[in-house]
Amino acid sequence: MEAGHRIPRLPAVAALARALGLSAGWLAFGLESPPGAEPDAAGLGKRARQVRDAQGLSARAVGRAAVLREGTVRAIEAGGMPTLDTLEQLAVLLGVSPAWLAYGLGPMEPPHRQSRPSASATP
Repeated sequence: MEAGHRIPRLPAVAALARALGLSAGWLAFGLESPPGAEPDAAGLGKRARQVRDAQGLSARAVGRAAVLREGTVRAIEAGGMPTLDTLEQLAVLLGVSPAWLAYGLGPMEPPHRQSRPSASATP
């Protein structure tokens, strides 16, 4: 993994983070977990399905747009754990933060969509 030859699945990220004394959210996405909170990768499928349904998208449409198979999307929604690269593809397509999708951490919207102070607001 360190050499970049293998992309870990979410459970491997969580196990590695525990071994290193880090949060999985920080190791994967640079986000700290709130104190006392454990990242919940088990909720990934529910979060993915919720967003897909809210956007009126089929699993097939999501798979095609994210260059994944429909079966991969359905497997994730059923509790399968994707690799980080697959998770990030899915998050980009759904327009959500990968950290939120993976672990329920941070805001739902991706970092590039979060509001930033405007230049005119600075003194």
